[in-house]
Amino acid sequence: MARLKQRVDICADCGSPEPSWVSLNRAILLCDECCSIHRSLGRHISHIKFLHKGPWSTSMLNMVRTLHESGANNIWEHSLLDPNNSKNSRRKPQPKDLLHPVKEDFIRAKHQQLVFILRPSKEEFCTEEEICRQLHSSVRTTNLETSLRLLAQGANPNYFYKEKGTTPLHVAARAGQSLQLELLIANGGNPSLVDSNGYTSAEIAKMAGHLELSERLVENMYEVTDKLSFFLCGQKPNHKAGQHLIIPEWSRESDRGEFSLEARNKLQMLPNHLLEELAMDVYDEVDRRETDSIWLSVASLPDRCAVPFLPVNPRLSSTRNQGRQKLARFTPKEFATLIFDLLIETGHRHKLASQTPLQDPMVSALRREQSGKYGSQASDDEPLYDSVASDDDYTNFASDSITRLTSASNLDNKKPMSPMGKGLPSAVDVLRKQLSISESTIKDLREEVRLLQNTVERISAENQELKIMLQLKPQTKPSDIVVNGCTGSEEIAELAPSLDVKCVIARPNQRPASMYETREGLRMPTTWSTNLSQTKRESDSFTRPCTTQSLWEYSGTNRPPREEVTRRTGQVTKRIQELWMAMQDPSRRETFVPCAEKIRVAVAELTAIFPQNPVEENVRAALRQLSGNTGRLQAECSGLQRCTSDPDHMDRCLQQVRSCAYDIAKATKLLVTQFQNS
Repeated sequence: MARLKQRVDICADCGSPEPSWVSLNRAILLCDECCSIHRSLGRHISHIKFLHKGPWSTSMLNMVRTLHESGANNIWEHSLLDPNNSKNSRRKPQPKDLLHPVKEDFIRAKHQQLVFILRPSKEEFCTEEEICRQLHSSVRTTNLETSLRLLAQGANPNYFYKEKGTTPLHVAARAGQSLQLELLIANGGNPSLVDSNGYTSAEIAKMAGHLELSERLVENMYEVTDKLSFFLCGQKPNHKAGQHLIIPEWSRESDRGEFSLEARNKLQMLPNHLLEELAMDVYDEVDRRETDSIWLSVASLPDRCAVPFLPVNPRLSSTRNQGRQKLARFTPKEFATLIFDLLIETGHRHKLASQTPLQDPMVSALRREQSGKYGSQASDDEPLYDSVASDDDYTNFASDSITRLTSASNLDNKKPMSPMGKGLPSAVDVLRKQLSISESTIKDLREEVRLLQNTVERISAENQELKIMLQLKPQTKPSDIVVNGCTGSEEIAELAPSLDVKCVIARPNQRPASMYETREGLRMPTTWSTNLSQTKRESDSFTRPCTTQSLWEYSGTNRPPREEVTRRTGQVTKRIQELWMAMQDPSRRETFVPCAEKIRVAVAELTAIFPQNPVEENVRAALRQLSGNTGRLQAECSGLQRCTSDPDHMDRCLQQVRSCAYDIAKATKLLVTQFQNS
C-alpha cells in the first residue's frame, strides 16, 4: 500500500524529510527524533503509530492522508504562521537542531500546552457549549479541518445535544462520514454511546444503509479486547459472523504459581468500573510494547530515545499512574498471563450480563478516559496492579464480589460460585478468609480500646485524688496524707507552684513530672488556694526552689530583653523591604505570597517573646496591630496573585498590600520606640 507517498513529505515539527511515524489524533507525520518526544508525552496527548507496519484500516489511513494534505499542521502552528502576530518570536526548529532541549521544548509547547493554536478574540469568544454544538454540525460535512480545529479548541467528541438527542458520532454515522468518525474516535469519541432512542452510532449507520461504516464502528467498539487477543495469539474475532471475543487456549495452566492464581481470584472480585479501567491501562501498555518493538527495529537512535514505561497522565490519580508504570515491570509471561485472565473475566461477565454484542460491558468505557473530564468519576486509588498484594488490600471489594457472585448463582445454577481456573480456591473460601482476618483485626482493636479506657480511668482517679489533697485545709497534718506512696513523716517539703519553664535545669536519671507534681517532688503548702489571686498574695510564704517567677505569677512586668526585641524587629523590617522591592515589578506577582509568609514568620517570632497580656497599653496595641495586619497582608497578597490583567484592579490590590505593609512597619517601630525609651 502506498501510504502518504504521493509527494515528498516532511516532519510536521522540525521539517526532516521522509517521516515514517504518524500522530493519529494530531493527523501529522513525524520523524524518528520528534516521534520520541511524542511517545514520552503519552497516548492521551499524541497517539503514535508507525506508517509502514502494523494494521491500518482504510478509513483511518484516508483520514490521516486527507488532513495531512489539507495542511492540518497549520492548526497546531497557527500563531507561528500568522504575519500579524508580532508578539510571538518563537522559532520553529530545524532538522539539524538539538533534540534536547530545542526540539523537545518546541514539541511540548506545541502539543502539550497548545501554545500556537488559534485563540478566539474577546469579540469572537465562544463557550464550550457553543464549540461543541459547532462540532455537532460540522461532522455531517466532509470538512475535516473544521472538525479538527474545533477539537483542538476543546470541543467534546462525546457531547450530547439534549434538544436533538444525539452525539457527533450519531450525526456522522447517519451522514455516512467515515473519515469524520475516524477523527472523532481518534480524539476520544466513544462508539458505544446511545442516542435518546437507545441506538448506538453503528445501529444508526446500519439503518441509514451504510453497512461498511456500521461494521467499522462495531470493530471500534471492541478495540480493547481485539487488541488484547491479537497481542496474545495474532488473531482477531470475526465480528461479521457474530464472534466478538477470542480467548486463546492456555496450555500451561499447571505452570501457574500460587501468586498467579491468587491474582486471578482478586481480578474476579473487582467491580466492573475498576475492571474496565484496568483493561484500558493494559491496552495502553500493549500499545506501548508494540510501538517499542517497532521502534527498536527501525529507529536510528533507539536507546537514546526509549520510553521504558507509560508516561504520566495528569487526568489520573498518582496511585493509578504508579500502577500503570508497574505494568512495564511484568515479564512477557506474566503480562500474557494477566491479559489471559482479563479476557477470561471479561467473557465471563459478558455472559452473565446476558447483553447483546453492541452493549459489551468491557469495551463500553474504552474512550471514556480519553475524553478528559468526561471520563470515569470513580475512585482509582485501589491497588490493582500488584500481583502479590496482601488480602487486606482487597477487603473493600468483598461486598461487590458477594453481589456479583450472587447474581451469577441466580443465572447459572449448575456452576454457582465455581472457580475459573484449575487449582484456584473458590471465591467463598477467599471471602471467608478475608472475613476471618477482619474479625481478628476488630477483636485486637477492641482490646486496645479497653486497655486505653482503663488507663484513662486510672489517671483520672489519680488526678482527682491529687486535686482533693491540694484543696485540703492548712491545719491538716502532713503525716495524715499519703501522696505517691509517701507520707508527711518522710519530710515532704512545701508544695511550690510550678516553676517557669526557663528555670528548669535537666538532671540525669530524672523522671518526668506529672501534671500536679514539680520536679523537686510533691510539696505540701502551709497555705494553699486554687484561686490565682490568693496565690499571688501568699507568694511570700512559699518556699521557692528557683529565683525565676513561676508560671502562675507571670505578668506584664516580665519584659523581654531589649537586644532581642531589636534583633527580631529588624527581621520584620527586612522582610517588609523584600516585599517592597518585589512590588516594584508587578510582573513578579508570584513572589508576593512567599514574601508575605516570611513576614508572618518574622512577626510570629517577635510576638513570641512577649507575655500574652503586657501591662503597657502601647505594647498591647502594637502586638494586636501586628497580628491583625499580618493576616490581612497574606490575604491581600493571595488576591493580588490571582488578580486579572485589569490595570485598575491591579492598582487597587497593590495599594491594599502597601497599606498592610505600612501598618506592620508602624507597629514594629512602636515596639522599638517603647523599649528604647524604657
